[in-house]
Amino acid sequence: MDELRLTDFYYNVSGDRARELLFLYGSKGEFLIRPSESNPFDHTISIHRGNRVTHVKLSGKGGIHRLPTGQEFINLCALVQHLMETPNLLCEKDGVFIEVTKPVKIPAPESVVNIGQDRFFHIAINGLEAEELLSDEPNGTFLIRESTSVPGEYALSVKNDDSTLHVRIYHDDNKFRIVPKDNFRSLTELIENYKKTPMVQYTGTVVKLKQPLLSTKFTAASVDDRIEALIRTAKKPNARDGIAEEFDKIHHDKSCSLYVSCKEGRRPENVRKNRYRNVVPFDHTRIKLRPLDSESESSEFSDYINANLVKVLSNVPCYSEFSGVGKRYISTQGCLQHTISDFWHMIWQENVRIIVMTTKETERGRLKCSVYWPEKGEEHRYGQNHEFRVRLTKEESKGEYVIRQLELAYLQKGESIPTAVRHIFHYQFLAWEDNGCPSDAVLTFMDEINRVAVPRCPPDCGPMLVHCSAGIGRTGTYIVLDIIIAKIKQIGPHCAVDIPKTVRMVREQRATMVQTEAQYRFIYYAISTYMKMWRKEHALNEISAALPPPTVPNDDPDDELESNEEEYESEEDSDGS
Repeated sequence: MDELRLTDFYYNVSGDRARELLFLYGSKGEFLIRPSESNPFDHTISIHRGNRVTHVKLSGKGGIHRLPTGQEFINLCALVQHLMETPNLLCEKDGVFIEVTKPVKIPAPESVVNIGQDRFFHIAINGLEAEELLSDEPNGTFLIRESTSVPGEYALSVKNDDSTLHVRIYHDDNKFRIVPKDNFRSLTELIENYKKTPMVQYTGTVVKLKQPLLSTKFTAASVDDRIEALIRTAKKPNARDGIAEEFDKIHHDKSCSLYVSCKEGRRPENVRKNRYRNVVPFDHTRIKLRPLDSESESSEFSDYINANLVKVLSNVPCYSEFSGVGKRYISTQGCLQHTISDFWHMIWQENVRIIVMTTKETERGRLKCSVYWPEKGEEHRYGQNHEFRVRLTKEESKGEYVIRQLELAYLQKGESIPTAVRHIFHYQFLAWEDNGCPSDAVLTFMDEINRVAVPRCPPDCGPMLVHCSAGIGRTGTYIVLDIIIAKIKQIGPHCAVDIPKTVRMVREQRATMVQTEAQYRFIYYAISTYMKMWRKEHALNEISAALPPPTVPNDDPDDELESNEEEYESEEDSDGS
């Protein structure tokens, strides 16, 4: 193990805040050390016990740190190292041992702000990123972030005279200051002071703080606090809250598609292959069908299918925070009867082994997707020369979803024996109804796919294919949530989550992904539900939920679009699925 530093385990927080942070970020056996609230020379170790937190006093008399067992140490690092190397050292009065494993990993700012609630504070950004965030904002817009040059201190970044100014915030003796005379107990106090009394630089320039740039980033553990903060912004009952405002900002942001071509999907010969006239793929990420053999290459062959490759763009600087999340998807529409052969062509060409279907075949009497798989005991042939043979080998109902195992075989023209056979997992989610979708059901569905199907796919398999009806609403919601959950699993509860940024990333690859406000809101509540499940798994059943995990309101905008039937001629309107 690397040499311990004080910053690895020491937090200047109260006992109540220590308990809250351990419940948010920790698991059984993890701990932190904090100042004693009863004696300025002593410290306290707060230990996660599964369903409670135990606080143990550490004497500091004479500058020597002592455990209750009598051992003495010259510094806290040595004490903590000894605790970790000596299991069962601490015990209750009744002799029950207290498990101590490792320091809990908590974002440093949590000791001075509530990351979920205090939206003026931006986690995990540097000065250049702050300048980028403030570049299009009016003068007087500001944010606070961690200092990247001095650990434990902070920086105020403010738009002033059309440029960004960075001001150091000193943090010592549990107080905050910009100039020596300052003596603020919190960053909020400091901000309120300088909003009333502008700063004056030594050059005489006046720096005014007018409005904070509200952060969209939070830690996974603080999701309930962030939801509460966003909902609280609604001034009146039934008014639009912060979640709705975030979605509106994304939905009206044309930068994702302003200079993006969609010509292929609008060609007259391809229009009939689109389920909805207003949902067409971007040209730069669309899946292009290729002839499978020389006989397939004819004047009738078309490379068009309404599908896009969507992946985590961690190689793009603004999305580097997704590094390590190597997710790839094909996002596509529900099959039309005359596009089923193209669908199976794409499955074979892209070596897809998992299909995720987030719609029923028919909902509210409207066809959402033509059935593209056979019944048990049957086989269907597809393709220009009937080269694809599809069989259903297994079907299992899990209540809210159905798992199918399909056999996809490729046969050369005139041959009866397949050249190759592949096995495809088909997962169909049935519970995404108009009256909402239970977040725990989606997470169970997603976990089944990632835990069971993904490990059974060959190493060279292609992207996971996700579709609904239009291939943008439920499909986009599923993909965004899958990416975020994968990142949380990789990093832990202190993982930084930015829902708007994740939605923008996938919207750069297929238009209007996460189509409705209800779907966007669902992502927040699904992450909340996931963190509750995580805490339960880590024996964290004592923490109270800030909000219940509600179902999502109607996510199907058919009703809103029915008045636009003339615009879409005889085509069905995009249904938010």
